[in-house]
Amino acid sequence: FLDIGAKDRESAGKLVCVGDTAVYDLPLRVQGSRITAPYLDDRIACAVLLAALERIETPSCDLYMAFTVQEEVGLRGAKTAAWRVDPDTGIVVDVTDVNDTPGSEKCGTARLGGGAAIKVMDSSVICHRTVMDRLEELAKAEQIPVQRDIMRAGGTDAGAVHTAHIGVRTGGISIPCRYIHTPVETAQLTDIEACVRLTVAFAQQ
Repeated sequence: FLDIGAKDRESAGKLVCVGDTAVYDLPLRVQGSRITAPYLDDRIACAVLLAALERIETPSCDLYMAFTVQEEVGLRGAKTAAWRVDPDTGIVVDVTDVNDTPGSEKCGTARLGGGAAIKVMDSSVICHRTVMDRLEELAKAEQIPVQRDIMRAGGTDAGAVHTAHIGVRTGGISIPCRYIHTPVETAQLTDIEACVRLTVAFAQQ
């Protein structure tokens, strides 16, 4: 339910109508080493990609970064982007559920402060082993803190990317995030920085 303060149906009809949208109108807060805000899923991944673009000097390949839409309602933007680009390898950057708050046990394997989470699988994809191994090799070489990401429920754009055309070697760089799909999504700044560094390393490998 969304309470708009109307006293009855007639007065409600003067304020809203079918098809109107609503958003959480809250600021981003920095709390020590963490940030809290609505829509970190997936604004934070956009920020990671933009920061990576600022640092990438010489890509080792033809590099495309797609800022996709409608992931939550069917991976729709990723389907069209992956079909258009037809990549050899795809890395999907998104938040991931955590396993470090009461009631979240077994939702995922990532924890805030553990570094960039290298996607192993979720309900939409089982990541390509060579991509996972390469991400871990780069993290070790660059001394980037990482952890493995298995998410029991939910998925990412990887679900659409890995099935494009005749198939795409797909992996994921995940940002651990608490309270996903609430007005107080929370992420750790050091994890975000690790994700930026890992994205840059992969693009320049």
